[in-house]
Amino acid sequence: MGIFSFLGKKDRRDDDDAVKGADVPRRRRDDQSDRAENAARAERLVNSQIVQRDVARKTALKIDAIESEMSSELARPAPAQRGVSNSKLMRGHAERGLGTSNGTSGNTVPTADNFSATLPVIGMTTDFLLDAEAVTHIDKPAVPETPAIIEEVAILFANDQNDLVESMLQEAISDASLSNTIRTAWWMLFDLYQIQGNQVEFENLALSYASKFETSPPTWLAPQTDDETAPATRAELNSVVIFSGTLDASVQKQIDRAHKLSNSSPSLRFEFARVTEASAEGCVLLLDALKKLQQSGCTLTLAGGNELLKCIRSIIEVGRRDEIEAPWLLLLETLQLMNRQQDFEESSIDYCVTYEVSPPAFVAPKTNVTAAIDEHFAPAIPDNVLLMPTVLDVKSDQVNTIITFTRQHQLAILDCSQLDRVDFSAASQLLGGLAPLAGETRIIELHNVNHLVSALFNVMGMAEVARIFPRKQ
Repeated sequence: MGIFSFLGKKDRRDDDDAVKGADVPRRRRDDQSDRAENAARAERLVNSQIVQRDVARKTALKIDAIESEMSSELARPAPAQRGVSNSKLMRGHAERGLGTSNGTSGNTVPTADNFSATLPVIGMTTDFLLDAEAVTHIDKPAVPETPAIIEEVAILFANDQNDLVESMLQEAISDASLSNTIRTAWWMLFDLYQIQGNQVEFENLALSYASKFETSPPTWLAPQTDDETAPATRAELNSVVIFSGTLDASVQKQIDRAHKLSNSSPSLRFEFARVTEASAEGCVLLLDALKKLQQSGCTLTLAGGNELLKCIRSIIEVGRRDEIEAPWLLLLETLQLMNRQQDFEESSIDYCVTYEVSPPAFVAPKTNVTAAIDEHFAPAIPDNVLLMPTVLDVKSDQVNTIITFTRQHQLAILDCSQLDRVDFSAASQLLGGLAPLAGETRIIELHNVNHLVSALFNVMGMAEVARIFPRKQ
């Protein structure tokens, strides 16, 4: 046994050496894997550091650029110069008014009670400058990007730079590259000439518009003179009798008021635009009042006659003989006062068939009765509609009046049919005051906005707060 013992030991040593030799490639592979993983980790770390440095550098450059623009804007009170950067900055000023309170940063929304006359740029924060998302009170679809030329024109017009505005718009309507917005430029130029009272240029532009688009151009609106508006602003305003809701026994109050007014006023105006329903009893009272007032020689003006006719027709039916004939008789009387002979004759035949009587003859209204709506007498304005001024600026308390009115109504309609211009500071104040009021339970609408003001509102971000309805062309 001892002779071969050394052979066994040698074999075991050789086996151990073989095992160790087999482990060498595996250890080598493990070392290579570790080195590759370490290299990848180092590369990721380096890339991350590079990205972070790049982001920090871009952020610093962005802040420097914005601060520079803000400084130049504050140091130069003159109107904004042409350029996309100015318009973008001003849109940012407007969007500032839409942010919500932030307990961590101390940012607060300007409210209707505490907003100031300064431009919104003064209150901008670092979060907003870094393009932090502004949170609005209401969800609205994204507003399409306004072309730079339209933005610039809107801001210049707000700053009363009409000569430059006209020149830029004339260039824009001849620029073939503005195919998507060229009509807006035409409409803005039409509004500019209308506001300036430049009818000659307006008519020349209308001819070019009709030739280019092969459609009817906007029409010139002749401004009203003091003599034309006088009747609507003096005694006649105190001689209006407004009927609303259901035409029933409750109209006796309006009828009593009409008789009382007829003693001191030679003319009365009856408003039926708000009437929604009618009853037989109400028709009896109104028919009797109309006949008595005509007999007394009072001059009558009927407005909203179509609404009255619609309500009367809803409670009568051809062939159905109701106990009270007053609705039919009031229908015929109203058609006669409105001088609608053909409709009168058709309705009189239906009345004849229903009650088996001879049809009454049509008698043209006397000279003391006016059935058509008086063009110089504006219809009654609903309670939730506010007529905007001709020019909205910060020299008066107009913005506060608008915001107070809006706060009092769930649906607040701002009628801009007479609004020619809004200066930039006033637009900023208006946006800052309306933003906190806009929400799920309140709707704000701006109607009949001319295209110059509409463009300014879009630049400011007003579309995120209110519904804007541009003036129809």
